[in-house]
Amino acid sequence: MEDLKTVIKSILEEVKILEEKIEETAKVATQTTKVITPTATESLREVIKFSEESANNIIQQIDKVEENCKVIDKTVDELLNLNPVSTIKEKLSLIKEKNKDNMNILIKVYELFSFQDLMAQQIKEVINILEETKKNLLKFAATSIEMSSLSEEDKKKAVGKVHEFITGDRINQQDVDKLLEELGL
Repeated sequence: MEDLKTVIKSILEEVKILEEKIEETAKVATQTTKVITPTATESLREVIKFSEESANNIIQQIDKVEENCKVIDKTVDELLNLNPVSTIKEKLSLIKEKNKDNMNILIKVYELFSFQDLMAQQIKEVINILEETKKNLLKFAATSIEMSSLSEEDKKKAVGKVHEFITGDRINQQDVDKLLEELGL
């Protein structure tokens, strides 16, 4: 009988240690959930939107410069066709050459704007990782709730809310905070 009491006491001590570990992990999960908020993902979406708008505005201005270069090129060709004196012809040829250089520079600038698409793709990947991390934390919370000492009714209600969050496209931070508050976390 004494051996049984010792075994039970040992098991209760292990359960207490496990309970402390769960509480410690729940605190870390709560802090992490507050850091990885939809606000962070929304901020990243705003960065994408701003960079796309800025890039489009710059490209529109470059398009205008390109149109001007075409007009200059056409005008210089017309002037050269008038068979001007050699000094004027040399100057017009120089203008035509420099204008062609400017057109080549514009093409290079267009190519350099490909960074914006790559940046947007990388930021979208970060957003997806943040959303997935939050869903995984909520799954962990659901498991913790199921193992908690809450009444069965409270467990079902809380787990139901967690599953709503998990299956939703986006997770609202206010809803997460409300659920954590209801659970005393």
